[in-house]
Amino acid sequence: MLDTIDEPLEDLRDKFGQATGLGETPERNAGITSNEAVVAFAAATAATLITREALEAVWRKSVGQPPPKNPASHTVSWKEALLWGALSGAVIGAARIASRRTASGVYRRR
Repeated sequence: MLDTIDEPLEDLRDKFGQATGLGETPERNAGITSNEAVVAFAAATAATLITREALEAVWRKSVGQPPPKNPASHTVSWKEALLWGALSGAVIGAARIASRRTASGVYRRR
């Protein structure tokens, strides 16, 4: 009985993978060594922590209260939840990308 379910499921998985490109080994990181990836990951982690602390400090100074810890809470307004989500996502995302690229460039020069 499981064979009759597994085969259509596998076919569906294959079709989804072909349509979306998921499930294939991405080539976009070709040429990056595992050591370089570790250095970039460590830099991104540090940048994330530092940027989050700085962003929370700016929020507290600007708004006069700490940023929402749980934007889904009913005690947080939609405006505040969306603003914090967009701001923190964009700023922290940019910091992570910049730190990874910088760390990778420094690694390659050495």
